[in-house]
Amino acid sequence: MHPFPDDRPPMSTSGRSPWQAWLCAGLVIVMATPTLALDLAVTIRGKSVEIGRDLVLDAVVSPAGSEFLDSESVKLEVAAADDAALLGTPYPAKVTSADGGALAIEWAAPVTGKGHPGEHRLTVRATAKTVDGQPLKAEWTGSVTAAYGKGWSADRIQNFLDRRGLPFFLMLVFGFGLLMSLSPCIYPMIPITLAVIGARSQEKGALHGLGLSATYVLGMALVYAVLGALSASVFSGITAFMQSPIVVGPIAVLLLVLAFSMFGAFELQAPAFLRDRLAGPGGGKGGLLGVFAMGMVAGLVASPCVGPFLAALLVWVATTGNWVLGFFALLTFGLGMGMLLIGVGTFPALLGTLPRSGGWMDTVKRGMGLLLVVMAFWFVRPGIVLPANLYYPLVGIAAIITAVFMGAFDHPQENWAWWPRTRMALGLVVFLAGVWFLLGSFLAHGFLMPSPLGAVATTSIETAAPQAGASRSPNAGTAAESHAKVAWEVVASGPGARARLDAVRAAARAEGKPVMIDFWASWCIYCKKLDKLVWSDPAVVAESARWKTIKVDATATDDAEMTSIKEELGVTGLPRVVFIDSQGTILKDRSSGFAPAPDMLAVMQGVR
Repeated sequence: MHPFPDDRPPMSTSGRSPWQAWLCAGLVIVMATPTLALDLAVTIRGKSVEIGRDLVLDAVVSPAGSEFLDSESVKLEVAAADDAALLGTPYPAKVTSADGGALAIEWAAPVTGKGHPGEHRLTVRATAKTVDGQPLKAEWTGSVTAAYGKGWSADRIQNFLDRRGLPFFLMLVFGFGLLMSLSPCIYPMIPITLAVIGARSQEKGALHGLGLSATYVLGMALVYAVLGALSASVFSGITAFMQSPIVVGPIAVLLLVLAFSMFGAFELQAPAFLRDRLAGPGGGKGGLLGVFAMGMVAGLVASPCVGPFLAALLVWVATTGNWVLGFFALLTFGLGMGMLLIGVGTFPALLGTLPRSGGWMDTVKRGMGLLLVVMAFWFVRPGIVLPANLYYPLVGIAAIITAVFMGAFDHPQENWAWWPRTRMALGLVVFLAGVWFLLGSFLAHGFLMPSPLGAVATTSIETAAPQAGASRSPNAGTAAESHAKVAWEVVASGPGARARLDAVRAAARAEGKPVMIDFWASWCIYCKKLDKLVWSDPAVVAESARWKTIKVDATATDDAEMTSIKEELGVTGLPRVVFIDSQGTILKDRSSGFAPAPDMLAVMQGVR
């Protein structure tokens, strides 16, 4: 190696100038400096998350050593690798300080109805910067189980159909209809079926009887199919209108008439001249049309006995909003319910193999009649249709009459078995209950005469009034607070309803507040129950302070603008409470009809 001349600048042994050496040394020092670590701990709230609700994570991030984090730089990214549609847009994270320079983060995002139930793998990535700008990152993996709640949302129903298939669902509905065909309301229709179909099938053969009986049952099933289509369509407000006293009152009367028909007070059937005319001569086209019409009448007559299951199925299909599914689901149910009648109409001799409608069937009919009486009075209970001073005397009178038909005052026979004696004892119990209702109502409210206890109570109040005024509690003013209710912004049907509703929603989103919209109508019974029992609950009132609360008057059923609003918000019937989160997302899966105050409060507290 040649020595450097004295007049040349010194060089390093590597041939670099001093500034180049210093630069390399600095790079070596930077590369040798260890990267600051970020500790990430994540906890999932709850053992599982309900589809349609929120996934909430509690994360704690902290840097190693004595560094401090810039709270505004902390970000969390959460993903479900196996189901990208599981989580919706996350809400703004809440960051708070923790011990030792760490930061606590509450992260939440809605679990969409498009996700699938089951266990999902979650990946949480955290990024942050120290106060002097150094980037940090960390990753956490875990699992969470997604499951549906108790209710049947539209997404849950669609998931059920996707997994099981539409044929399985229709077979299930058909099976329930087949079970309902064994209800006591079908047996009384057997003689009518034989009168319309049986004689002709004996004359012209089983094939002719099959055609007539299938037509008869098709007419019966069509009644339920139309109800299913209406319940699941935009005309589902008709279902809510069924709550009106104008409709509920006649239904209750019809149930009482059917009940006393089952008690044997009279035989309920179509008039002879109408049956003869509907039957038509010779079983031709007129005969088929008549048989079809008689089947529709039979469907209406049988509906009270299958009312609970039928109502549940109607609510189920109404949730989907799919009128085609509603039509065919209820049509299948009606066909299943009519299979027994098809067998009887096709082979009249089959009647001989059915259980004889003797004493046991009379007992079953009386029991079903008693249930129909209870259902009738449940429809018109106080606060719904009838006032208490009229309702309870009517209950007492109906119970006394029912006890008579149950055999409470029959003369005991020595050859009676255990059941007739038991039935007589049950009749006496019903009679005593009727007397108790009648006398209790008279004492409390009076009936055709002033209540004897009412005069005593009035005298006591007048005597105690001066003393009460003299010793008034200093806390009496708080009584007004116990009657506090949710403060609503009212939006009525008519021009401008859409603009006002949109303005309130936009203001709520700008303020970062969720929105609760209560759709009601003047004829809606359960809307009034919401006002009385839920919107006056102290806990619900307190929770509503962080909400924009809107009460929409949807009484007018022919308003096109209100119909459009209900379609957008998924309102299929009244009452309907719609929730919109602080990001403006309509939470259709959380919308509900009437719900008790604790359940409504739980939904409100779960919305961000």
